Amino acid sequence: MVTLRLPARMESFGAFRSFVVEQMERESDLEELIPRVDLVLEEVLINAINYAYPNGEGDIEVECEVAGPKKFRVTVKDWGAPFNPLEQEDPDLTADIDSREVGGVGIFLVKQMTSRLDYEYTNGGNVLTAWFED
Repeated sequence: MVTLRLPARMESFGAFRSFVVEQMERESDLEELIPRVDLVLEEVLINAINYAYPNGEGDIEVECEVAGPKKFRVTVKDWGAPFNPLEQEDPDLTADIDSREVGGVGIFLVKQMTSRLDYEYTNGGNVLTAWFED
């Protein structure tokens, strides 16, 4: 398991992404998971960068590991306002786009693209763990 902690800024996004993809590329059996992990990581990180620290600056920590053959785990942690994305209702995708509530589609996609998604608020931080399996 390896960890990278950087400021919660858009400038950090590329470094987080490269960090995770490089870990995955070291394992030949994880190549097919990279697009799913990349999309989920983007959604989770952008949300944390934009919303975790509304009153100031803070950090984000990304931890990842190979969890077995064709299995990968990514954990994103911030120390901002508590927010459990698993408690968010799924958007009504059948509603006309003009009448839909704003937001929620990204979290819905994250739920659909992961094998398992866990959240906990512990030690003053939001901890979201995404599991991927091929």
